[in-house]
Amino acid sequence: MGTMMLLIGGALLFALITFWVCEEKSLKDANFSDMKCMVTEQVELSKCFEQFNTVRYMSLYFIIILIGDFIIANMIFLPRGFGLTEAMAFTFVPSILGSGIILLVKWTYQPMVKLISSFLFGSVFMGASIIAFGITLFVLA
Repeated sequence: MGTMMLLIGGALLFALITFWVCEEKSLKDANFSDMKCMVTEQVELSKCFEQFNTVRYMSLYFIIILIGDFIIANMIFLPRGFGLTEAMAFTFVPSILGSGIILLVKWTYQPMVKLISSFLFGSVFMGASIIAFGITLFVLA
């Protein structure tokens, strides 16, 4: 139980730091007054993603989390005999907590951007974890 709590806490911290770095890289050239186009004007969201290279940085975040999850699955989950219950807890708890933290931080400042960031954090974290644990537990075990 203690190992799982440490793994979940470590995954949450690692994912938040990695996401913050990737998001800051994505928004380094952003003028946040231009972001109001998503709320005040009829603009396609894909244009904003393209302008800030969001897909590239989210791909980088996905790859980093995927590599980290492969390492954790192979070095901790398989040797200790953890199963699907632990893998699901490791996947969903940090995803939900991290999304909530991102959503609460600076909610009054650019709530639309934080809502999108929260969704991107959670969905990419879940996707990377599911792929890593799926391959590790069902193919390699």
